[in-house]
This record gives sequence, structure tokens and C-alpha cells, in this order.
Amino acid sequence: MTLKEINAPQGQFKWLDITAPTIEELMSVSEKYNLNNHNLRDCLEPDHLPKFEEGDDFNFIILRKVLEDGEPGTTIHSLTTKIAIFYNESVIVTIHRLPQEDLITICEQSIQHGRVTHIQQLLLKIIARVQHSYTSFAGHLNAQIEAFETRLFVRKTARESIENLYMLKRRTGLCRRLLLLSGEVVNAVQHRQKKSSELQDIRDSQAKLQLFYEQLSEDAINLVSTYMSYSAQKTNEVMKVLTIFSAYFLPLTFIVGVYGMNFDLMPELRWKYGYPAILLVMFLVFLVIYLWFRRRKWL
Repeated sequence: MTLKEINAPQGQFKWLDITAPTIEELMSVSEKYNLNNHNLRDCLEPDHLPKFEEGDDFNFIILRKVLEDGEPGTTIHSLTTKIAIFYNESVIVTIHRLPQEDLITICEQSIQHGRVTHIQQLLLKIIARVQHSYTSFAGHLNAQIEAFETRLFVRKTARESIENLYMLKRRTGLCRRLLLLSGEVVNAVQHRQKKSSELQDIRDSQAKLQLFYEQLSEDAINLVSTYMSYSAQKTNEVMKVLTIFSAYFLPLTFIVGVYGMNFDLMPELRWKYGYPAILLVMFLVFLVIYLWFRRRKWL
């Protein structure tokens, strides 16, 4: 476990940031600050969804922050990391399994420079950084969708597998659902805090992110459908070519098969002009099929 204790310059509040704690270490912190045991069990669930709970001693919040390093996965645990927050008027405790250097550094600097003077401001700062991770990831997803659309519709060189498209759709849908639950957390925080510009910015950012991810999710679903249609069209084109070849060669093969039997009573076998006549018949058959296809606009 990594424990970092930060005190506000004027002693307004204390911030405890805990990284990768064990059960015993969590119980020790719980006994010291009288944390709710039910909420502590929620801290240990790696796939717990965002939520807000109001308690007697501490309010409890769970947020999901998109992982910025490595290849994103398609599950809650592999795509995001959980940040659990206990807070009251004088103490705030943040618990997470992975280091959050960007979040800790920015919040710590804000405290030292006097931009954060009470716990409500620090809480909003943490929520804003979590939202920022979704904003960055939305840009990444949007770039992937646009790149695939360019390859599919402009260059006609799409070589994506359906598995990759499914993963893209899965990530956008998962982030959209997490943002919807995070919006409920933001609403709960808003009802318990005074109006401020920081809170209004978070509300506006939350609404924009939800709309953006809804659009991304729709785009990803449409891409999957379009790719399936595109693949079916390519398959139909191949089958069309094979069918045309079959239509040409089936009657020609029949004629060749008939005169390849070599029965004694076949007069054409001893006819002087039998070979060129059969070739002419085969050419006429080929020509008739070609004209028929042209008339039906199949060619």
C-alpha cells in the first residue's frame, strides 16, 4: 500500500490518498476514521459501477476513470480503473488500485497554490479529472471511427476484421453506460453543494460527454452494419462473376461432353466439316448467352 497524506495549508481539511491497499490495511484505515464496512467491501470489487451513497459520518462515491496507458480492453476492469472516495467536512479519503499521478499532482498543486480551500472543491477537481479521461478517450475513439470510414468509403481498402469493429463498438457502449451512471453521481453532488462555476462546468462537460458518446456509439453500430453490408456486397460480386462463368461454360461443356463419347453411330465424327461446325455452334451459344445477359443488364 502507498499512503499519501496531504494537509491543506490553513488546516481546513486532510486528504488521504491510498494506492493498492490490502484488506488488512483498509480495515486499519476504517477503524481509524470510522468508515462504513459495506462501502469498504465495495472498494474491493474491481468491477463496481459508479455510484453515490450518503452516510452518517462519510459520504461515499465510486468513479470509473479510463485507463490512459496500454491497449484499452472491452471490459470494465480492463478499460477503466475504480476510484473510491470517502469524504465529510474535514477529511477526504481516496482509494484506488493503480497509481494516479496526474490526478494527485494536479490536485496537490491546487491545494498548495490556494485554489482548493475546502473538500467540496477538491471533490470537484477529482471529478473533473475523471471526466477529462473520457474526453481524451473520446477523441481516440472518434479518430479510429473516422480512419475506418476513410478506408472503407474513400480508399476502398478496408481490411478490418469484424472482431476489431466489435471491440470498438463495445468500448464506446461501455463508456456511454459508465457516463450515464457518473451523471447520477454528479447530480447527487450538485444537490449537496452550493452553486459554483466549477460545478456548472462539470455539469456542462457531463452533458456534452454523454451526447458525444451516444453519437460515437451510434456511429460504431452503423459501422458494423455498413461493414457487414460491404462484405456481403463483395461476396455477391464474386458470386456474380462465378455464376457468369458457369452460365457460359455449362452449355459448352455439355456439347464437348456429348461429342467426347465417341460412339460408332455418331455421323458428325466422320464429317469433314464437323469440327469447325461444332466450334461455330459453341461460338453462337456463347454469343446468345452474352446478348441475353446484356439485355437483362446483368453485364
